[in-house]
Amino acid sequence: MQTSFSVPMVDDDVNYYQALLLNNVRDAIVVWNMQGRITYWNPAASFLFGRKINECLGQPVSEIYLPAFTPTVSLPRGGDTTGRYVERQFRTRNGQTIWVSSRISMLYDARAGNRMIGYMDVSRDITPHKQMEAQIRGAQTHLTQAARLAMIGEMASGIAHQINNPLTTIIADAHLLLRSLPPESPAHESAEAIQQAGWRLQEAVQRLLEFSRPATTTLEALSVNHTIQRALLLVGAHIEAAGISLESRLQEGLPAVRGNARQLEDLWVNLLLLARDAVSAVVPRRNGRADSIRICTKARSSGTVTIEIRDDGIPIPADQLASIFEPNFIGPTNGRGTGMELSICREIVRQHGGQITAESNPDHDTIFCVTLPAEPFN
Repeated sequence: MQTSFSVPMVDDDVNYYQALLLNNVRDAIVVWNMQGRITYWNPAASFLFGRKINECLGQPVSEIYLPAFTPTVSLPRGGDTTGRYVERQFRTRNGQTIWVSSRISMLYDARAGNRMIGYMDVSRDITPHKQMEAQIRGAQTHLTQAARLAMIGEMASGIAHQINNPLTTIIADAHLLLRSLPPESPAHESAEAIQQAGWRLQEAVQRLLEFSRPATTTLEALSVNHTIQRALLLVGAHIEAAGISLESRLQEGLPAVRGNARQLEDLWVNLLLLARDAVSAVVPRRNGRADSIRICTKARSSGTVTIEIRDDGIPIPADQLASIFEPNFIGPTNGRGTGMELSICREIVRQHGGQITAESNPDHDTIFCVTLPAEPFN
């Protein structure tokens, strides 16, 4: 079956066969004259950009075509004989964003002394290519972070062992000192304080050692509150040292969830540190509000457990909320990490059969909500 297209003859000097050829190429071709009016729009352009030929011809290019690109189109100047190649994003009429490669060239009329008569833009869809690039960059970033975390883990393990040795001596000597001092002695209270501080430090060092070890893939019934408490032990001091109020409201008697304790601890640590970065980046404070982060847990009648991490830091722009968890969302995210952390968080939640959402408003808090399936009661 032969397919044919009608050929819009927009200028007398356009050869019919040349126009027929342009109509059948796969690249999108858009031409406009020196008055900024579109004089040619081939079927491939209609398919790519979602606008019909008859609604584009004769229309101002500055209104229906050029403004839809990000970054904005920069036209070549006189003397440019090769055209200007760019890669840019185009927002279609249905709200979809695609990537196109484009070469804009100046058009000259050789029969009129090379008089400039307009511009031609030749574009093609490179969205799959850009998505693959983003995935590769994401994988590279993830590998770099994994290597960095492994190195930090080794350093943390070494430091923890270096601390443990003298710490054991401090605890043991404090214990001996307590046994040798009568309870009514003023020094007894000081020795007891030293011993308790040593035990607290040893517990923190033990958590650091456990956090530096690779996570296993074992899933077991566990307490969400317990994993949050362990995460708070790791990062709570860092958050409060930044002058940020940290509040936890953990509902008692929560049903267990099936998961990996280390991975869930990683999840809470990531979300809490991202919240800390967002709060720290707000200067000056809005409406005199205090710097704060709050983490809450609650059992739902739907057989799930929800965990909310709320902060009053920099809000997430509305146009980023739909893509903030995507692996190809590369780059800084308005004070919330490098662009990969939230993708890792979503993957952890997915592996636990749950969901993670985000909502943010310039006048309200930013809330990350994790929903995990609860274990059925026996």
